[in-house]
Amino acid sequence: MTKIRPILDTDHSAILELVDDLPEWFDAGARTRAIPINLHHQQGFVAEERDQIVGFITHFVAEGRLNIGWLGVRKGCQRKGFGSRLLNAAEETARNMSLCELATYTLGASVDYAPYEQTRAFYFKHGFRIYQKSKTNNPSCPGKR
Repeated sequence: MTKIRPILDTDHSAILELVDDLPEWFDAGARTRAIPINLHHQQGFVAEERDQIVGFITHFVAEGRLNIGWLGVRKGCQRKGFGSRLLNAAEETARNMSLCELATYTLGASVDYAPYEQTRAFYFKHGFRIYQKSKTNNPSCPGKR
């Protein structure tokens, strides 16, 4: 049975292990610097299946909205509803905080990269829409290689 629960400090190593197995979505800087730091400063949830963490979502409040920091689901567990359940937990958090918006940042359609096509499709399926476009010169982004 799947359980969605808040992230605990003791979950950080299991989350980082999961992130390491998803280099298509998380570049080296995210895996080694950003996510380890953000786990100490953002709240969120994990999805557990048979006492193993199979997914996570982090969030933080900025600009009057709840922002998704990171969302990942273990390979082999994707497309089984774990991401949707984690997103639902974040939506409930936003409602409980009386926040009317839930936002995230991801690579846009100008980046022709299958993992992010899946990511965008996931968010669009859940009602997200584009509210801002930005350009990046980050050389680790797939479109910048």
